[in-house]
Amino acid sequence: MEISLEQLKWYGRTLDLDGCRYFDYSASGFEFCFTGKKASCTIYSDSPYYDENTKAVVGLYVTELSSLADYKGQSYWENFPSELTKRFILTEEKNNITLFESSEEKTVLIRVLKLSEVNFGSAGIKNIEIEGKLNIPQGGYLNQNDTKALKVEIIGDSITCGYGIEGIFNKDGFTTKQERADLAYGFLTMKELGVEFQECCWSGIGIISKYVDASIEIPDTSVVMPSVWPYTDKSLSLRKGLEPQIWDEKRFSPDLVIVHLGTNDASYVRKIEGRRQAYISGLQQFLEAIHRRSPSAKLLCCLGVMGQDLCTAQEEAVKLFSKDFKTVPVKVVKFPVHDENIDGVAADWHPNKASHLKISKILAKAIKEW
Repeated sequence: MEISLEQLKWYGRTLDLDGCRYFDYSASGFEFCFTGKKASCTIYSDSPYYDENTKAVVGLYVTELSSLADYKGQSYWENFPSELTKRFILTEEKNNITLFESSEEKTVLIRVLKLSEVNFGSAGIKNIEIEGKLNIPQGGYLNQNDTKALKVEIIGDSITCGYGIEGIFNKDGFTTKQERADLAYGFLTMKELGVEFQECCWSGIGIISKYVDASIEIPDTSVVMPSVWPYTDKSLSLRKGLEPQIWDEKRFSPDLVIVHLGTNDASYVRKIEGRRQAYISGLQQFLEAIHRRSPSAKLLCCLGVMGQDLCTAQEEAVKLFSKDFKTVPVKVVKFPVHDENIDGVAADWHPNKASHLKISKILAKAIKEW
């Protein structure tokens, strides 16, 4: 039996191209519940054009249910397992994936989520094949934009992507095999709060500059968040030679937007006042753009786990924004720098799972108090 794209419950920004639905951003993907013996799909990807360290990776989460009544189709976190069932590295243009197989008939909830980030290989499907019966909840799935569900958008850099979480500093270089969006602070925070969310994140990205080496004296603006965020999937669109599609806010209208940007800008700013002012101005304008697109959303800026050089600048940008938009709720959360002596450290001096868990607790507390 073939399950169409519209019979699945989708999460995150997705882009439809040539009959295929791509879910390229971190923690984006789909779910379905069925009763049967086998489920499989073909995941399409441009991973073959990436080297062995940067191929797309997806995660599979399978939850066995005792009865159909256990599935409501209402939340990202409904029956979410405590551990990843399996991960798949997409090495081919067409990757044939067995999602579930059993000698006896079972009722299972299956989720497939992108573990690697948007700029390292795509992942898309056209349909799902099952040997059994699809179980769609009575009344259908809760739409992501249903007013009953709290919704959060997280905009960030490598830290949000879960860059190198499963790697070890000074031992492992970065690979997408170590990247775990589902172990990063944003995912963990949303899981604790139990809210719907989507992520727009990209390693090395900033507000006014990508990460640059200390010898570079000009900003790298080839990929900065203000030029990426407005589009559904700019990276894939440009790789396919297409004009990027503007993201339709009506598909997911957030109640809260979290912005975690500045770590990479700091590599260029280097405490030089003119550059610091450029970051402040850039962040202020970006907050205005977010507010124009999602006028009902609260805004929260956070920073600090990989360095606090721009935390004060972030606070100044928020104050300037608030001066012009007095009625918009906005908040700043300063993270402690991760302590490698206590928690250890992941690849390329990035925070590991323990550090991500710590800052997720700080962020969850701040949101709950709000």
